[in-house]
Amino acid sequence: MSAPPAGGDPEVRRRFRRVVVAFDWGSENAGAVELVAALAERLRAELKAMFVEDIDLMRLAEHPHVFAFSALSATGQQLAADHLRRVLRSRLARSREAIEAAAERRQLKYAFEVRQGRLLAEALKAAESEDLVILSWTAGGGTTSFGPGQAPPVVIAQALAEAHARSVLLLHPEAPAGGSLVLAYDGSAGADAALLAALEVADEDGGAIEVALLSGRTAEVERWAETIRQTLADYPARGGRFRARLIAFPGDGLEGVCRTAARLGASLIVLGADLALAQHDTGRRALERVGCSVLLVR
Repeated sequence: MSAPPAGGDPEVRRRFRRVVVAFDWGSENAGAVELVAALAERLRAELKAMFVEDIDLMRLAEHPHVFAFSALSATGQQLAADHLRRVLRSRLARSREAIEAAAERRQLKYAFEVRQGRLLAEALKAAESEDLVILSWTAGGGTTSFGPGQAPPVVIAQALAEAHARSVLLLHPEAPAGGSLVLAYDGSAGADAALLAALEVADEDGGAIEVALLSGRTAEVERWAETIRQTLADYPARGGRFRARLIAFPGDGLEGVCRTAARLGASLIVLGADLALAQHDTGRRALERVGCSVLLVR
């Protein structure tokens, strides 16, 4: 456990012990590595990184009737397994170097390992209940790179399924840098857990949080607002007091939160996993369209 924050405040129990992320041959993106390492530093968590050798790709390369074609050649060449292994080793080495450099710059405790399998499955298999699993926005959607565009349904479905057991971050590569943090709050125990997770992230960003109160009842909104204010006052922020703006969302739900996040240029939405799960198809569609990263807190 890290040293107590400066100023003598009691240390907050960190919600996430490790940040777990997996890369493969298509995930070469220095910016993504920096985002992951910065998050681990912010959460004061260990970093566990994996390079996954795609078992389906390896099997395909060993098939005698599979050929690779180039615009420079009129004929196809057999896709040799040994050539593919050389390419994978090269990508693996670059991924390892990028992770090691980013972790050492931030003085993170980290581990790097190599696995064979499928990217999403291996990332989830490696995670424990106190870990935060990071899923690429485009993993499983035809490419595993941290590329542009909306999240494919398979990633959202996998994230929601995994959120039954542990917290998941859907990392959007085009989230606005330095954008605001938006918290969806419905007064549940899951919302309180999401609030504490949001405070851990916002602690290093000057403590600015936009809180969406998902109720149209005045008395309920006032009660939630008082609970949030008390939590903010009790939290030993390293950077001083938090700045929170409370916004009532009568009947708009997660879709309204996502629209507001887009309007504010938010970089991250934080919500309890049960809230996303309870909204079924509506919540899933909202998450597919959102233009920033999303943290589902278990």
